[in-house]
Amino acid sequence: MATTNTNRVLDYLLIGGGLAAATAAEGIRKRDPQGSILIVTNESQLPYHRPPLSKEYLRSEIGPEGIYGNGGVYVQLPDWYREQRVEVLREIETTSLDTTQKTVRLGDSRTLGFRSMLLATGGRPRRLNVPGTNLSGVHMLRTLADSTAIREQLFEGKRVVVVGSGFIGLETAASAVSKGAQVTIVEPMARAWPNLVSPQLADYFQGQFTRRGATLRYGYSANAFVAGADGRLAAVRITPVSGGQAEEIPCDLAIVGIGIQLNTELAASAGLEVDTRHGIVVDERLETRVASIFAAGDVAAFPDPIGGRMHFEHWDNAIASGEVAAANMAGGDEPYRHVPYFFSTTIVRGDMSKNTFTAFYVQNDILRAALMVNDDAQMDFISELIAASTPTPKDTKRLADPAFDLASLVIPRR
Repeated sequence: MATTNTNRVLDYLLIGGGLAAATAAEGIRKRDPQGSILIVTNESQLPYHRPPLSKEYLRSEIGPEGIYGNGGVYVQLPDWYREQRVEVLREIETTSLDTTQKTVRLGDSRTLGFRSMLLATGGRPRRLNVPGTNLSGVHMLRTLADSTAIREQLFEGKRVVVVGSGFIGLETAASAVSKGAQVTIVEPMARAWPNLVSPQLADYFQGQFTRRGATLRYGYSANAFVAGADGRLAAVRITPVSGGQAEEIPCDLAIVGIGIQLNTELAASAGLEVDTRHGIVVDERLETRVASIFAAGDVAAFPDPIGGRMHFEHWDNAIASGEVAAANMAGGDEPYRHVPYFFSTTIVRGDMSKNTFTAFYVQNDILRAALMVNDDAQMDFISELIAASTPTPKDTKRLADPAFDLASLVIPRR
């Protein structure tokens, strides 16, 4: 990739080398064929997709090279960046931001100016504050390098402890099980995804793991990683959250997946408004209170007409927010609308015993969300119903009947 010159002024400066920044670069170039675009990232790789890191790539079903969906993990191939004149400056930290002068200072002491900026700084894995986290054999999963290190050790018979049962934890555990590893999942909560799914659905997902040989230790906290005689990880010490005797689970590999901490330090030090829970505060156009400085991806705290200020740590949000930010950075005026997740009543449509069903989430007689398991034929249509805050039948149980026509929920336009 081409390198930047000292004291350049970029038309578009994108901080963060993830999917949101890469998507924004694509969108900007479509709208502005001539403007200079630079992505600055502390990663050594070109922008890549994160979902395969806990799934296909971790299972060695795809390699690192190539575009995701075509045998690899990358958003675009190197030639695309050259052809589209999108520069990527890698392994460089952005150390400070001056919102008045519209400049940034880089870790190598260079100063760059910009006319429009995107903060897509994402997050970093939360660390367990317990003894032994630095032992060889203890891993976190966020980057391509992290996934590569784990997959090189993941094979049949490997004893693996996964700490945390959020999306990353359970996806990683599922991949390890599929590789023939002996997997134990440790989670302090009483069940899987208590803030996301009903007890019925939690039982279903937990059953999928136990039927495939995984051991579930819900209601337990990991409080130490224990070294063996060779200095490497040998066990994970766990304790019941309700109190009781500690025990040690022998293992060869531990993977900690307990969420991420949003990278808001650059924005906060520059005086931008930061919500301690949701990230960098933006308006419906994804613009901060400083004109021409935008945020997208995990770190963008945007206003939702139903739920108020929120952020989403999700692949789809990275793409959608990157697209909207690009449009507005290039002179557009597009609001960001993301289908939110609010849960009250859960109605299951389909047959859970056959692993094909959709769970509808209803709040105040409005369809708010849907969770689909091998049942995505109507995903786009259902997404439209959710986005439109579609009312449900007075007898919400009718939604559980596969014969019920979901199209009947559409309110005719007058």
